[in-house]
Amino acid sequence: MSIKNFTQTSIMSTQQTKVKATSVLTILCLSAALAITSCGQKATETTTTSTTTEATTKPDATTPTTGATTAPGTSTSTTTTTPAAGAGAALTAAEKTQLTPVKTALVMANTAIKGGDVAKAKTQFTKFTSLWPTVEPIVKAKAGANYEPIASGIKTVTTAMSAATPDKTKAAEGLNQAITAMNALLAKK
Repeated sequence: MSIKNFTQTSIMSTQQTKVKATSVLTILCLSAALAITSCGQKATETTTTSTTTEATTKPDATTPTTGATTAPGTSTSTTTTTPAAGAGAALTAAEKTQLTPVKTALVMANTAIKGGDVAKAKTQFTKFTSLWPTVEPIVKAKAGANYEPIASGIKTVTTAMSAATPDKTKAAEGLNQAITAMNALLAKK
């Protein structure tokens, strides 16, 4: 066997070993995720994606240090674990940015109602209700147990503010409830 053939055979053998090691690690990770889920800890959804790849490296090329190189016709698996719906996952920076003006409208409505300025409180709550449909799906997905107090608080405020004579006390209670739950959602890490 020539040196060139020996080198090519050694590199291919190394690549196949790395693929096998990656497969073993993937199986271990899946087993660990399954064990955690079955132990009653926070539920997660596990998504596994399998792909078949063709080797793009030449037999005499060195294997890159970042990631494994697969041999032709081999499969690799990628596992992504995400919080299950309603699990109360943390917000992304973009989601926090979307929620900030919504919370601000609630806070300004609360300040106005406590100061006795019902007209300003109605204006701010109207601003909130115009923004709410765009963020409610995010809140519903990420708030977990905090969603119900937010929704309940909003309903209380809507009822209190739409009365012939607005009930300032009930409106303030609903606003406080929604703001407290919204603060808890925004504080999640």
